[in-house]
Amino acid sequence: MHSLTPISKVMGISVVSYDRESLTVAAPLAPNINPHQSAFGGSLFSIAALAGWGLMQMKLSELLLDCNTVVMSGEVSYERPVLEQLLCVCRLPNDSAKVFETLVREGAASTTLTSVFKSNNKNAMRLAAKYHVKKKPGPDK
Repeated sequence: MHSLTPISKVMGISVVSYDRESLTVAAPLAPNINPHQSAFGGSLFSIAALAGWGLMQMKLSELLLDCNTVVMSGEVSYERPVLEQLLCVCRLPNDSAKVFETLVREGAASTTLTSVFKSNNKNAMRLAAKYHVKKKPGPDK
């Protein structure tokens, strides 16, 4: 993540866990703080988008698929401030097998992934982002 998206290193993003269905990433509050001493909304959005991107990259690697993944759009809701370490979980949707089948068959697919931050065990921020995945052309193309 740090080599492909250098800002992730500056933000202090690290992978906490991956279980083939979800990716959890963390970042310290200090480099992502706003003037109100809570997490900056732009940082939360960026970390949530990178959690989805990272989840897709992990899954594509598992499936031995060489693809480009981009965020197409996103709907975000900020429900409460995050005042501690930033912890974001992104999960694959229930229909993810169909998405990957489409990707293999047609060379491209889109899916929506939801990333969630919690604060005091309550939802603090949610991003539902649409990602487009396209297989990279082979060496003869």
